[in-house]
Parts: sequence; structure tokens; C-alpha cells
Amino acid sequence: MVKHTPGAPTIEIIELIDDDSTGDLPRPELYPEQTPSGPRWIGVAATSALLAVIAYGVISSAITSNSTKTQPPPTTVPAPSTSVIAAAANLVSPKFYVVDPVPVGFTMHFAETLGMGGNTADFVDSSTAELWATDGATATTGSWFVVSRGTHHTSGRNAYRTVVSGIVVTVEHNSTSAQTRLAFTKVGERIEITAYGWTDRQLLRLVHSVYVADGEIRYDDPFFTSDHHKLLSTDPSSAIFGLPVAWVGYTTAVPAGLADNFTITVASDQTTDRAVALGFALERSGTISVNGSDATIGQLAADPRTTIIQWHDGERLITLRGNIDREALEQIANGVHPGDDATVRAQVDPDPPEVASVTGGELHTIASGWLDGPWIVQVSAASPNRANWFVWWIGQPGGTATPSQAQLRVAEGAGIESFVDRGRTYVLARVPRGVGDASLHVNPNGLPSVEVPFVDADASLDVVFAAYAFSEAVPFTAQVIDGTGMTVAAWPGR
Repeated sequence: MVKHTPGAPTIEIIELIDDDSTGDLPRPELYPEQTPSGPRWIGVAATSALLAVIAYGVISSAITSNSTKTQPPPTTVPAPSTSVIAAAANLVSPKFYVVDPVPVGFTMHFAETLGMGGNTADFVDSSTAELWATDGATATTGSWFVVSRGTHHTSGRNAYRTVVSGIVVTVEHNSTSAQTRLAFTKVGERIEITAYGWTDRQLLRLVHSVYVADGEIRYDDPFFTSDHHKLLSTDPSSAIFGLPVAWVGYTTAVPAGLADNFTITVASDQTTDRAVALGFALERSGTISVNGSDATIGQLAADPRTTIIQWHDGERLITLRGNIDREALEQIANGVHPGDDATVRAQVDPDPPEVASVTGGELHTIASGWLDGPWIVQVSAASPNRANWFVWWIGQPGGTATPSQAQLRVAEGAGIESFVDRGRTYVLARVPRGVGDASLHVNPNGLPSVEVPFVDADASLDVVFAAYAFSEAVPFTAQVIDGTGMTVAAWPGR
């Protein structure tokens, strides 16, 4: 049962988050994203353009995103040749690069390339972005922000929603990178802000100020120019990947975001001021040798769990990125080489192992309801080689019967997290089974507080679960309170 508590106080979440430090933060548990769940083979002479918009922001989002959203449909305009497309966008010719030998336990689960069926205009840089930073700032020092137009970097994890000047804004905190991301639509333009060293209140002021006119990013109130300077007219976290023309992915299971995985991307290197871009895109970077060539290695500042290794093979920029051990990724890099279509076709696994099938696929419902459509939150135990881990499965309104999000967690201790998607805020909690009479308390600003009981879903796990969802675009706080009245977990965390 859900109990409403009308007398509970309303708490201003923005003040709580503003006080959070962006300094040295502990590394939290994993927040992997999903990857496409099935094998895909698309040859160099494919008749549909899978990477339909090669732009710094958009294509990087396609490369880094693990959502289950489908690629754009093929265009129906007359198809120029691949050479015409490449020349128009200053692209290298599409070419797969593969690894030999394939590491034990990994399988190639997709291969995609720029095809022949696209409109030339689809492959030019159509994104708009700006990097502003204080003097001496880097990815993890000083303060900076990137405003980008038409990108999709936000994941909805650890997020809340609020309203600024009538505009619904999703505010997302990544405690791994200490970065904040905001996503909103203003006068028909999708805009995202990624920032470091800024408070939520300052960023919401920036939301009020920024707009797009005549394809340019502009500001009503340039309050930040007193100490921030424009360094790049692009998003550094996207620009470092160049203009991709082909990529392959390897994983131990699908969805790849719930398993060990790596990708190899081939691109044209169109980046100007690469040193500046790398300084804001990577942390703990250095130089290594890959097959006799100098290569850059480092962790993505936006996701330090991901290591990238980047080098040039002639005019081609090769990027190897993965969530596996750094030394193991270096060994893989030295086995990367060009591969022909026949080789790649033979390597794509038509039936890659699935995370859900490894677990037996038993899903336990924690909460469900109706918010302009059905929603459901479920959990399942993770695979046997991840003892005492579990997966949150989240089904969205308007989606299919299959949950559209999967997030891997360790079943230890008490914790609360949030997830925002499709106009809904989901609050997810866990607590050790031994904590007596615990309940989840969710306090949306201006609304009655809600108390949600915990569900003992799986005897193989050491924790029990609770979940709640609401549709109002308001900030919130949440606590897990035990039978003695003690708070054992809170959101937002400190």
C-alpha cells in the first residue's frame, strides 16, 4: 500500500544540490547503459545510411549511447556514390578495423558503416556547440560548460525535473565525473548543457539565458563572461572522435552495457584544437605505442569507467574504447588492423549471449502503475559470475512489453537513485534485508509525500527493493527510513 502524508514538509532540492562539492568525489557503483541488443551486419556498400548524421554531437551520441532506439530510417533521395559523400563531408572512405585475436569470451555483436544510400547533406557537420571555461580549467579542474544544440548526451540517471520560465528541464548529476547535464527544448530547439564546477541554481539561470537564433547559440544574459572565456566552437567530448565512417562492437553479452565491451571506430579527424578538446574530454591521459605509432590513452571525463586509446593510421583516426581493464585494452589495441567485409561478416555473431538469458530471465515486479500509460519496475538477479548483483528493469509509458532500460547494480547496503525518461521520474531504492520495517519516503516539491513499502523479491539477493514514479516536473527528495525512525539512505546524496 502507498500512504500519503499531507503534513510532510516541502524541501527545496536545488539548495541541497547547490551545497554539494564538485571536488574529489568517491567512485560510485556502476551505471552502465544499454547497447543495441541484437547482432547487426551492414557492409561498406550498404544501401542505407546507418550513421545518418555525422556531426560532432549527433554521431558521438550514436557511438556512446547504449539506448535501444533504432537508427534513422534510410533516406529516399537519389543516392550519390560513397566517394561523392566522402568528398562532400571531407570523410575518409569507410573501412572496418577489427581485432585479431578476439579476446576470449568476447564476440562481435554489430558492424556498421557509412553506406551508399544517404543524402550528401546527411554527412556534414550540422551540430552547434560552444565550450566556455575559466582560465586554466581542464576536465576536472576549474569550471566550464558546454552548450550544444540537437545532441543526446543525457541519460536520465540520477536526475530530477524542474521548470524554468515555463520550460521543463531535466537536471542530471553524474557523481562519477562530477559533471551536471541539463536537457530541455526551447522554441523548438533541443538544447543540452554539460557543466563542471557549476551549481544547479547557476545552471538554471543559464537555461533562462541561452537560446538559438539563425543557427547560432546566443545569450540574453551573458553573466558568465566575467570569468569564462569561449575556447571551442564544438563539444570536446564529441569532437575528439572525429567524423566516424565505420565501427564494430565486441561484448561478452547483450545488452553490452551490462557486460564487458569495447568498440573500434574509424573516422576522419576533423578536430581543430585537438589538444584543447582532449584536455576537456579526457582525464589521466598519456601516450603509449600501438603497432609502432604514438597513441593517446585516457579515461573519458564524462565516464571515467571508459578508457579510450586513439591513434592515426594514415588519414584514418582509430578509436578503441571499452569498459575493461586498461592494460587489457592496450593489448587489444596492438591487435587492431583493417578487416575486409568478408572477415567482418564472418565474425558478427548471429546469436550473441544475452544477460537476461544467462540469469534465467526471471523478473520480479517491484512496482507498477499508470501515468498516461502503463509503467513497471522489475528486478532480476545478475549472471552467476556476478554474485549478489542485480538488474533494474524499467518499462516506460508508451513502450513495448519489454522493459526499455536495464541498469546493473551491486546488492550491497542501502541506496536511492532516480531515473527520468518520457516525462516521468522514477525513484528506485534498495536496503539490506536485515533492516527492519524500512520504507521509502518520496517528497516531491509542492505535493504530498508518499511512503512505499519494500518488496523481498529474490531470496538469492541480500537486499529488498522499493520503487515509485510520478509525472509532475518538480524536484524531490527521498529517504529510506527504518522501523526506529532512522534515515539509512537519502537522495540527493552527499
